[in-house]
Amino acid sequence: MREDNLAGMIFKRVQRFENRTCLINKEAGRWREIPWAEVGEEASTFAHGLMALGLGKGDCVSLLSENRKTWLYADFGILAAGGVTVTIYPSLLADEVAYIISNSDSRVAVVSTPEQLDKVLAHRNDLPKLEKIIVFDEYRQKGDPGILSFSMVQEMGRVFRLKNPQELDRRIESIEPESLSSLVYTSGTTGPPKGAMITHGNILFVAHSLQQVISLNERDRTLSFLPFCHVYERMGGTFTCLRQGVVIALAESFDRLAINMQEMKPTMVLGVPRVYEKVYGAVMKSVEESNPVRRSIFAWAREVGAQASPYRLRDRKMPLPLRWQFALADRLVFEKLRQRFGGRIRFFVTAAAPISKEIIEFFHSLGILILEGYGLTETSAPTNVNRPDWTKFGTVGPPLPGVQIKLAPDGEILVRGGNVFKGYYRDPELTRQVFTADGWFRTGDVGEIDSDGFLRITDRKKDILITAGGKNVAPQNIENLLKVSKWISEAMVFGDRRKYLVALLTLNEDEIKTFARTEGLKSESLGELVNEPRVQELIRKEIDEKNKELPSFSTIKKFQVLPRQFTLEDGEVTPTLKLKRRVIAQKFKDMIDAMYEEAFD
Repeated sequence: MREDNLAGMIFKRVQRFENRTCLINKEAGRWREIPWAEVGEEASTFAHGLMALGLGKGDCVSLLSENRKTWLYADFGILAAGGVTVTIYPSLLADEVAYIISNSDSRVAVVSTPEQLDKVLAHRNDLPKLEKIIVFDEYRQKGDPGILSFSMVQEMGRVFRLKNPQELDRRIESIEPESLSSLVYTSGTTGPPKGAMITHGNILFVAHSLQQVISLNERDRTLSFLPFCHVYERMGGTFTCLRQGVVIALAESFDRLAINMQEMKPTMVLGVPRVYEKVYGAVMKSVEESNPVRRSIFAWAREVGAQASPYRLRDRKMPLPLRWQFALADRLVFEKLRQRFGGRIRFFVTAAAPISKEIIEFFHSLGILILEGYGLTETSAPTNVNRPDWTKFGTVGPPLPGVQIKLAPDGEILVRGGNVFKGYYRDPELTRQVFTADGWFRTGDVGEIDSDGFLRITDRKKDILITAGGKNVAPQNIENLLKVSKWISEAMVFGDRRKYLVALLTLNEDEIKTFARTEGLKSESLGELVNEPRVQELIRKEIDEKNKELPSFSTIKKFQVLPRQFTLEDGEVTPTLKLKRRVIAQKFKDMIDAMYEEAFD
């Protein structure tokens, strides 16, 4: 069986590992280890079932589900049948789901629950190409032959396999590396989502390149909690791990993540900046609430860790006194912190959005390495990543083997390599626009490359602000600086063609309520607290402190605190928690304009 397509790669590992653990899943209140053989059988019967339903090679199947083991079985089955998996975020609304199913020409939709089924049924009359809907949860047909349960399709697959024992192998053998494997619809920070066409070869290229720079094996274990439908998790947390035999434990939920970490004891975890920001906030809050002796020990240990960090980062021998101090700090503080993550973590990975350099330095001073990487849906996720043995904080690392990176005259990052997608589905004009004449993909991000080839992202090309004074300002750098504050959860900076910069802020509700209780404030809701003079003064002082770290033209002159968080439901953030700058700018236009109505001296 060939291994240059995803289905062949998966089923070769089913043969190779067979009775070894592939997945770990919480079932009936207990963790169960699922062997490769079971994963292969579940995926195989579903693939045969799809073929029994008439799914042809290259046909699209939309997959709308929360993370669960059957998501993976369905994905592997679709790929093995020669189909194309169209990944859909489970948080999307019915009209957004219908748009993706329609735009992708999906013949089949696979959904997780009756609630997700209702989203599809709400627009079923507008989806003439949709022939079947398959539901993971047991579903009674109720007289509709177009709706089937997952188990029913698998049973159809078993019958089909008995009559056509060689058909699946033939399908897998017919899949070329350049065959389409997935349509991944971009988050849509501007305009409707676009279907990025990702091939089998794109994903395997990245998986192979990652294997050359980050060594993993069957003794490693990851805890998966990011959405499978996002290219970052599907690429890095699924196919790359499976290719190297890494055991994948499925987190119960984001709320149970801390508990699952201690239960599963992962060696590597993929996350997004917001996760590490929350952990940072929780650690600092715990320290502040401890007694003076513990606070002093933590401060001393962190200082020792900061001194030791450059030596550890370059694997250099520490001076003897520092080595002794670090060993003591590790025993008193760092080891206890690592136990919160299960005690076996080799490293964390962060991507999908910018992270503050200070956050990464903080964790490393406590003995925990976070590797920052960079990539887009269109590059099948990572183009660059820091390595465990070669890392520079504040950068996203050097390019992966086989990936070429260069900067356009205006600083835009251009990418070329086997990871770059085929283009946007049914949109040749947009595809043409995102490639240069000589075949480089235009990322839309702006960056700098140092003498060692490490890339630093400075901002989104279209997000760069040009003040009325002609200064170019990268708002993400300022926003990351503000979010390091314990009081601020999110920040968005504005000031394009204006005399000065302003910011919209959301607050860390737990910290602000603790502050309110300490100050004896009577207001209880966040909406009331943001207008309290002492809260406003607290944030003003915090802004003033952060402004000291910025050049004068980048300082925040005015700000407004919102009475709530930015939310997915209100269309202000993407499913991967990136803020939608244009949506927020439009929604809060009056508030932003008001900060410019009076001249600022």
